[in-house]
Amino acid sequence: MSKHKHNIKENENFDEAVDTGRFITEEELNETNENDKMQESDDKSQEYLEMAQRLQAEFDNYRRRNLDLAKTSRQDGIIYSIEQLLPVVDTINSAKRQVTDQNFLNSLDLIYKQTLDCFAKLGVSKIEAVGKPFDPLYHNAIMAEEADGVEPDMVLDEFQEGFMLGDRVIRHSVVKVSK
Repeated sequence: MSKHKHNIKENENFDEAVDTGRFITEEELNETNENDKMQESDDKSQEYLEMAQRLQAEFDNYRRRNLDLAKTSRQDGIIYSIEQLLPVVDTINSAKRQVTDQNFLNSLDLIYKQTLDCFAKLGVSKIEAVGKPFDPLYHNAIMAEEADGVEPDMVLDEFQEGFMLGDRVIRHSVVKVSK
């Protein structure tokens, strides 16, 4: 056996050893081990960074979904409440058509306007109908009649008011249109 220590380097297949004729010092051996440890540390750091980025993306998606859900829930709650109040508005309008006492009519008008103001604060608006072109997205025609001097498909009268929340129809206006 030789008195000299030789560095034996293995090939990629680890099948045969090659004598490089070089001595490995303890310092080089420690340096190689440290480099391996640093590489492992860098790999772990990259793995943790990628995991943190995935978690951040998942949290952003979660937050967006919850914001959308909260917005939709709020709108659904408003729509439900307005739908419960619409019969009251209809009754007020019906009473306004039948009342002849001006003081009582003024009181009904005040109640009606206050109701519409409350609706507006919630983002609910009345669908304009009379004098407007018929639009099936907003109007429900139940009658049609000939009208002199009026173009076809114009709203002549409104039997029941329609309302919207933003661009969502809560209730279509029930109308009569021209032929």
